[in-house]
Amino acid sequence: MMQKDNQYRGILRRLKRDQEGATLMEFGLIAGPLIMLLLGIMDLGYQGYLDTVAKSRMHLVARQSSVGGMTPAAIERAVLDGLDPLLLDDAVVEVEVNSYFDFTNIGKPEKITNDANGDGDIDSGDCYLDGNRNGVFDTDYGVSGTGGPDDIVNYEVTITSPRPFPLATLFGGSDTITSYNATAVRNQPYGSRVEDPEVCEP
Repeated sequence: MMQKDNQYRGILRRLKRDQEGATLMEFGLIAGPLIMLLLGIMDLGYQGYLDTVAKSRMHLVARQSSVGGMTPAAIERAVLDGLDPLLLDDAVVEVEVNSYFDFTNIGKPEKITNDANGDGDIDSGDCYLDGNRNGVFDTDYGVSGTGGPDDIVNYEVTITSPRPFPLATLFGGSDTITSYNATAVRNQPYGSRVEDPEVCEP
């Protein structure tokens, strides 16, 4: 009995001193969190790089368009060409181009020139400048397209893309990322500017 106890003790002492496989065990403990950390960093890096390239491309196209001659379709094509190497499958790119008479009018309603009762609404007898020339008072009178000489053109690019790695969904996050950029550029005075017509409600 004493001999068996001594054998067990000897085996336990050898096991305590045995370091074989310790590195493998340690690596197994840290490998999962380390890989997730690296994938998370790459995911954030992709988002940041995509956003930066989209912004840079949009500014370049806006400057090119400001001298006239570019249609909204050509602008969209130029933006897509610049982003194409970065886009993942199923990514959606939306390009919106609207022109305004000046910077202060971006996203604002058409200017009211005569408001009889001062309520800020267009009633019978009230007048306004019809910026998009559609005969209707609009709360955002941006005209689709690049406008004319000296007009302010607002360019917006929205990218909805799947994530390069599906880590966010494991923590309740979205499986897509969205990048939005906008810039407003004044067109060059390459021709005569047409003033907005005044319209009065009957």
